[in-house]
Formats: sequence, structure tokens, C-alpha cells
Amino acid sequence: MNFPKIGDRVDTEQALELCRYFKLDYLVLRLEQDPGLYKSWIFDGCSCVHDQFLGLLTGCDSEAITYKCCLPHDLGYAYGEPGNRIERERVDLKFQSNLITKAHMKEWVAAALYEGVRVGGEEVFGLSFSWAFARKPETR
Repeated sequence: MNFPKIGDRVDTEQALELCRYFKLDYLVLRLEQDPGLYKSWIFDGCSCVHDQFLGLLTGCDSEAITYKCCLPHDLGYAYGEPGNRIERERVDLKFQSNLITKAHMKEWVAAALYEGVRVGGEEVFGLSFSWAFARKPETR
């Protein structure tokens, strides 16, 4: 799989490939049904914390954090259904689980990062990493 590097633009076609790779079938269906609802976006890794610093701080492999945890989480957020709080919570819980099982992060650190995305990823903020961030504004 050709993963985007931090700073790379991700378009809908590449997002479809990534969603298939991560077996995010519900997102594949959503993107295939109406790809015109979405804009391309810049992959920023773990949004508010530099990935290499996070790896150094936690003793975990920063590449595992970036590509096994943050990238699937970003896909969930990018193509999340606006207003769907249950879906968002499920995506955040999967992120926490991936941090523990795939990046081998300590549970308390993963729990802290989970709390961070719960607060910082709120849709109402409208940030580049907020819930449903890849949806074109006119389609919300």
C-alpha cells in the first residue's frame, strides 16, 4: 500500500484505496455512493502532536502510530457522517484500541489521546481535523 506522507494531499480515489486496505467497508460504500460530496485533504499524521515526538514520548514506533492508528482514524473523521455522534465515538474507540494493540502504547497514554480526540475533534469547531472534515461545506 502506498501510504500518504505527512503533508501529502489525499483525494477521494486514494482515500477509497486506503479505506479498502483498512477494511473500512462502511466508508468505501459512502465514498462510492457519492464521491462528489468530498474534497481532498492534507494528511497531517496525529494532528496536534508531532508523530515522531509522540513516538519518542511514549516509547512507541512513530510509524506504527502514524500509519496503523492515526491514518485510519483520519479516514474515519474525514468521511464521517455529519452529526453522527455514535459513529464518531466508535471511530475514536477504535483509535484508542489501535494505539494499544498496533503501536503497543500503554493504556493510560492511549486513554489520554482518546480524551484529546473526543474534545479536539468536535464537529462544531470546523477545524482541518474536526469530524467530517473532508465533506464539502455546501453539502453539510
